[in-house]
Amino acid sequence: MKSIEIQSDNKEIIEAFKKLAEAFKVKFTEKDDLAKETNPSPSNDPYFENSGVLKGIKRGIEDSKAGRVV
Repeated sequence: MKSIEIQSDNKEIIEAFKKLAEAFKVKFTEKDDLAKETNPSPSNDPYFENSGVLKGIKRGIEDSKAGRVV
């Protein structure tokens, strides 16, 4: 199985692609990019898309700045 990601701020374009997918009976999912945190990895490693991983990294940075290191 393959997938294609389409990004656009134009609602008409998004709606046209949704209608096209429905016409071809292709499954699709719609995501709101505003709710998603930016992946901090320069290579967009999916490991960093996990919110738990990002929280742990941020917590570690805060601990380090506060002197709570081993």
